[in-house]
Amino acid sequence: MSYDIPKTETISLGSVNFGTDTASSFKLPKGKQGRIRDIMVICTTLFTAVTTGAFVKIGTTGDNDAYGSTGSLGALAATDTFNSVNNAAMAIADMPADTQIEVVFTAPTGGTPAGIGLVSVVVDLW
Repeated sequence: MSYDIPKTETISLGSVNFGTDTASSFKLPKGKQGRIRDIMVICTTLFTAVTTGAFVKIGTTGDNDAYGSTGSLGALAATDTFNSVNNAAMAIADMPADTQIEVVFTAPTGGTPAGIGLVSVVVDLW
């Protein structure tokens, strides 16, 4: 891997309702490989975490956290910000060039699952 001086790009996944399990995807710029530097969730509506908290997992269809995960987002109040660099598992493997990257948003469990947040992924590219 040659990323002594990587280019950093932020990929916005928009506003996500974590009340139910949902999914999204993205691709890196053509011909570029990458490694996750940070996964950020800015809470806009209270996140519950009665039994388990919500998660953001980034990977493949066969391994949904192959490239990174936030770990449990826990109970977040509106306007709280969660950065995975401060809280959780980060880069697990390099993301390949010209490949669709799968993102899974896992709802919290227990009680009434809730939470809405703006999700961004910061990636080092080479």
